[in-house]
Amino acid sequence: MWRDVLIGTYTWRDAEGVYRGRFDDETGAFETLELAVAADNPAFLAARGDMLYAVNEQREGGVSAFHRDGVDLEFVNAQPSGGSLPCHLSGGPDWVAVANYGSGTVALFPTAAEDGRLLPIADSRQHRGNGPNADRQESAHAHEVYVLGSTLVVPDLGTDKIHRYSVDNHRLHDDGLAILQAGSGPRHVEMHASLPRLYVLNELGNTVDVLSWPDLAGVQQVNTLPRDFAASSTTAEIQIAQNGRWLYASNRGHDSIVSFAIDSGGRLHSPEWVPTRGEHPRYFCHDPSNNWLIVLNQDSDNVVVYRLNAGRPTDIACESAAPTPVCLLFA
Repeated sequence: MWRDVLIGTYTWRDAEGVYRGRFDDETGAFETLELAVAADNPAFLAARGDMLYAVNEQREGGVSAFHRDGVDLEFVNAQPSGGSLPCHLSGGPDWVAVANYGSGTVALFPTAAEDGRLLPIADSRQHRGNGPNADRQESAHAHEVYVLGSTLVVPDLGTDKIHRYSVDNHRLHDDGLAILQAGSGPRHVEMHASLPRLYVLNELGNTVDVLSWPDLAGVQQVNTLPRDFAASSTTAEIQIAQNGRWLYASNRGHDSIVSFAIDSGGRLHSPEWVPTRGEHPRYFCHDPSNNWLIVLNQDSDNVVVYRLNAGRPTDIACESAAPTPVCLLFA
């Protein structure tokens, strides 16, 4: 069965915005089709109902709203993102939250009930601090706004902290934080569906921290790279299988997907690696059938589809061209 997808891109080279694509969940075939809408660096996408929201990852950051009919997009409006280099956004019931990497800020936008448009910023937070990596941690770098009910979990790569905010009446309320190993550079998080475990992917340390929830105490740390790999690499994306038995992460440099088995207590073990057949795997995801893993290689302009066999990515079903792909949503 062919399923429609939307592909976010960096518009540095040939890409021009958000693209339409399609994926066959019977064969694993993937195709990038025509441009859905022109936009500047729509590097992360979030859908809510018939709305699509996208960051515009630029120095003078922005966030855009589109009405969505399947994969047909119509521009609604845009707002300044409240900082520089917005890299991630998530939608709540009547708001959109944005993480601004460059300025280390988190911004909350109400959305209009009648058409989903973005209203001006209702609240924001400025992260402060730095870390031991002088090249990457000279200041705060908020990297994700992960929604757990009415809570936002915000990893900050620049300060090695995991912030937690509760959202109430379009206001952000500080709700505690965790301090991770210095220089680890937390990038993305993922919550287990049935266990009180939060998994933190550390970009600079090439590690995954397993934390208890909601107290954010350390449980375990594992490496995402093979022990004999000594070259430069950084992590990018983290996902957990729907059945809660497998965790996956992407390595940029090693250019691989690592998969871990998850035991009954939420600990990780038995890592295995597969090459991504491309450079800089910035994003990957499962398809709705959970039989395939779709990997977006940013720097080699290609999408690679792996068949999942007993939870592990195994044989490659498809390699397909895509311009600077960095995010994918099933429509």
